Amino acid sequence: MSSGSGNSPALRLVVIDDDPKNLKFVNFILASTGLEIHSASDPQAGMDLIRRLRPQIVLMDLVMPGVQGMELLQKIVEFDPGIDVILMTGYYSTESAVEAIQKGAADYFRKPFSPEKLRQRIALIVEDAKRRQRSSKLENELLENFQFEGIIGRSPLMLDLFSKIRRIAPHFRGVLVTGPTGSGKELVAKALHRLSGSDKRFVAVNCSSITESLAESELFGHVKGAFTGANQDKVGVFEYANGGTALLDEIGEMPLAMQAKLLRVLQNHEVQRVGSPAVTKVDVRIVAATNRDLQEMAGQGKFREDLYFRLCAVELKLPSLAQRPEDLLLLERHFLKTFS
Repeated sequence: MSSGSGNSPALRLVVIDDDPKNLKFVNFILASTGLEIHSASDPQAGMDLIRRLRPQIVLMDLVMPGVQGMELLQKIVEFDPGIDVILMTGYYSTESAVEAIQKGAADYFRKPFSPEKLRQRIALIVEDAKRRQRSSKLENELLENFQFEGIIGRSPLMLDLFSKIRRIAPHFRGVLVTGPTGSGKELVAKALHRLSGSDKRFVAVNCSSITESLAESELFGHVKGAFTGANQDKVGVFEYANGGTALLDEIGEMPLAMQAKLLRVLQNHEVQRVGSPAVTKVDVRIVAATNRDLQEMAGQGKFREDLYFRLCAVELKLPSLAQRPEDLLLLERHFLKTFS
């Protein structure tokens, strides 16, 4: 066990892993972080430590004898939803990462991992935990302390949103961002991209501003001669954003025919340019944003139900200003500073 120094008490971290070598490794590489570290070699002992110490962070193996990792995660979240739980596994998959985050995990990454990667992830979690501690005690912080990737807020709803963005960003393939006009959906999409770790492009397209006749060419591209006026090859949005993120704003306005093709991108990670028989693989994260009720539209046949269920697996719901009055003064100061 190691403990931090200084005037403020160290944040506590509990490590749970049935592999003694990994326990020793984690303790060694986190010894310099200033955290108070406690270890357990089995899930029951780990849960006992959590109940006794009420740590701010738990780092645990997903696969251990005697209990499913997701079950232990659920027990921890039920005991104290404020604990940041980080899962480690040698059996990584995007599906299990999404499931873990939906069930309340703060982060999820694969073994083996580099010491620097673990320290960086822990540093982000610690930063979040310390910010939550400050926000509960201090009401009059400067405006800069309540910005997250350009999004302003200190209300519980916004702090919860910031935490979810940070958890989802490294793992997402598709995210649905919903909220009223002006709630910051594009800012959220940009934050997801920046925190994803990708150094590739962020490309935004407003589905309501593209005519149906040009939508396929705009999104998927075309080859020369595919139609009248196609004088040269054109790269579509998904190919242009390959390796990065594509924001499809106002997704509810996308024509049904295009929705079927978008589903193919999400499921098979491939696109086909207009006029070409060739299929191109793409690695693109998709953020779909809307102020409409897609579930209701799907029920009315105005939006593909299979696409809706694919998108809503990971959904970020943005609150309206009326739901977060604590942020009004911050926003007022921000706009006065911006436009003065």
